[in-house]
Amino acid sequence: MWAVGLLSLCGAVITIAFGAIVAQADRHGALGKAAAQIASIPNTLAGVYHGLFPNRPKLVLDYVPEPGGLHYAAGQSFVDPGYVLLTEFSNARQQRVIRLMRLSDGKMLREYAPDVRAMLQGSTFRSAIVDLQRDKTQRLYFPMHPMLTNDGGLILHDTSPLTRIDACGKRQWMIDGIFHHAVERAPDGTLWAADRQPRSRRPGLGPLFGDENIVHLRADGTVLRREAIIDILDRNGLGYLWRSRPYQDDPIHLNDVQPVPGDGPYWHAGDLLLSLRNLSMIALYRPTEGRIVWHREVPWRFQHDVAVIDDHRISVFDNNWRWNWQAPEKVETDGHNRLLVYDFAADTVSDPLGEAFRKLDIRTHAQGRAMPLPGGDFLIEETERGRLFRIAPDGSVRWRYVSADPDQHRYELRWSRYLDPIADKVGIQAAVNAKCE
Repeated sequence: MWAVGLLSLCGAVITIAFGAIVAQADRHGALGKAAAQIASIPNTLAGVYHGLFPNRPKLVLDYVPEPGGLHYAAGQSFVDPGYVLLTEFSNARQQRVIRLMRLSDGKMLREYAPDVRAMLQGSTFRSAIVDLQRDKTQRLYFPMHPMLTNDGGLILHDTSPLTRIDACGKRQWMIDGIFHHAVERAPDGTLWAADRQPRSRRPGLGPLFGDENIVHLRADGTVLRREAIIDILDRNGLGYLWRSRPYQDDPIHLNDVQPVPGDGPYWHAGDLLLSLRNLSMIALYRPTEGRIVWHREVPWRFQHDVAVIDDHRISVFDNNWRWNWQAPEKVETDGHNRLLVYDFAADTVSDPLGEAFRKLDIRTHAQGRAMPLPGGDFLIEETERGRLFRIAPDGSVRWRYVSADPDQHRYELRWSRYLDPIADKVGIQAAVNAKCE
């Protein structure tokens, strides 16, 4: 009994000491590096497992089977003139692909199957957060929010370097680092993206800490600006939102950097709307002044995606989580997701599609997109359950797309992008007409 008690005590002391060394590995030289490598063994084994076995996509377990493909609502004359760029699993290729779909008839006009090794060649960063050799193989790469370029190519990433390829898949440029979530185009043609430092250099933070940045770049891959969210919060007197809570590696979770369309009564040209999921915060940030000019933390909870509707309203895709601080792994959607609309003029929040979301049972857990479309419609992506909708202001569904195989097994989507037939005409035509060997 004494021996067991002594061994247990020694084991507890060693475990605590090991954890302390891993949390501040940079301070302990070779010992810290060795401890961090030992701590990464479970992730390494998981990566090996996924690399050895066929890459079946993550199947959603909680859904009603229905045929895949594009389905228009019966009895309506509406035909969508647009296109959509979506990422989904290809049974034929046994990998994720990006598809350009024409919405008038559901025809797939082009399919991109990127050569992941060629895209990521030359990356030099090392991080406990992601290992490109282990996590971003041809089988595991899952492109997120791809953007169509005027030459018919794509800008894409998967918690990985940001890469531009042409219509035939040849790499044109690569920005090394850990880019994630949305990539958006500003009115001046420049791009805004989110990335994460491979390893935060701030004191007291562990190797997995998410030290995130907004990144401004040109279409040719030239980085114009990179600014840390932590610095933005601290400068604006909001550092307490992440500093005063119990330590966690992902206190902010930036998931959208949305440029405003131009000057308006509540924002200036060049301003950005930021979605900070783990703070349940939407912020209006003015990079030219380094100032947060407006922010709000409720009523959305762990939201994804913010978009501008008009000169005084924004939309927020609210995941509507029910959070359990004692058991964070048990977080769940509180009924269904919501599309919330904030009106700056009236300082009010409404839920215009609440009944539609309830009837359609839209409840993606930790993703989701909502894009305003002409006429007051919205493109809604239920990411993890593999459905895409165009919903009218009255809540009726104009069409739905279901990502599923012939046996009606559902596949996840990955932040689809609606393409306007006029504004995106050049890129669409280039993609359709490209001749590749």
